[in-house]
Amino acid sequence: MTDDLIRQLMASGLSKQQASSVTAETLVRLFMKEDGKILIAEAQRQVSEMQALVDRLQAEYNELMQKISSISDTLLAITEAQKEHGEVTDEKAKNVVALYGALLAMNEHAGADAADSVRNAGYVVYAYLGGQAKREITYMAEQ
Repeated sequence: MTDDLIRQLMASGLSKQQASSVTAETLVRLFMKEDGKILIAEAQRQVSEMQALVDRLQAEYNELMQKISSISDTLLAITEAQKEHGEVTDEKAKNVVALYGALLAMNEHAGADAADSVRNAGYVVYAYLGGQAKREITYMAEQ
């Protein structure tokens, strides 16, 4: 029941508790025309759909904010490193930094241990740069 209907019932002599009761709501629905019942049911269905949509959008918003925060932290760290050590100009070095950051982010998203993430990301980067690990990975992939 709406606040307006409760106020009207109170103006007719019911207490606030009586006007807000389940009994009052049942009587209002009983004497309501069928069209009104259909409209109320449709409105309730639409409100439920909208609440589900709001909940879904809130979850997506929270996920995007977390991603933006993570990217922002990475960009700030890169900016600070460039200020301190100079800008990276080599394309392969840029790819390595991007690969390393992506690997760490994926591991963090998967809930991996931080120390293991750093060690494993370093191992993959070493392989990417042509280190001994590359042959081991290639060999293991061929089996």
